[in-house]
Amino acid sequence: MEEPNLRYADERDKTYGIAGMAISLVACDGGHLLAEIKIDADPGECMVMANSFGLKGNPRMSAKIVWEQTVQELRATTSMVLGNIACRRYILDHMTMTPADTHHVMLAVREEAREHCALDTDEADALFGNCLSYVDRVFRHSGVQEIARRFADRLAAQRTMSADEAIELLAQLGMR
Repeated sequence: MEEPNLRYADERDKTYGIAGMAISLVACDGGHLLAEIKIDADPGECMVMANSFGLKGNPRMSAKIVWEQTVQELRATTSMVLGNIACRRYILDHMTMTPADTHHVMLAVREEAREHCALDTDEADALFGNCLSYVDRVFRHSGVQEIARRFADRLAAQRTMSADEAIELLAQLGMR
């Protein structure tokens, strides 16, 4: 399958992608994982995650708790990437996501799930499928699309938001 071009076409595209990530993270109850949003950062560095994100080094934590945290973070990351794509496709392109848009994300999730969570392909595909289904339902909702437009406009004007500012703005716009 040919790799889709998921690079940002311009700043507006980037802003909507970042808005999609923030909305997905909040919709999936992962707002506590966010520290800051920086629109002027390089792609891949716009969403600054909380210091605890990805840290698994506490020897006092049980292996089960560490594993559950790792799976939760994989779900959050997967949902953010899919939210980035969904927001751009639904709102800017007036299209739906296609398997071509998400295939390489699915392959990356399989690899990460195998390497960091010891999940087999079926388990990784189920995790991916659940994230994809949820994000797709979220961004198909016209109310969420309006929230995304308004959030993206504010983000474009403000350039940087703390996690608290982003979560509060999304709540004010109707994202609960």
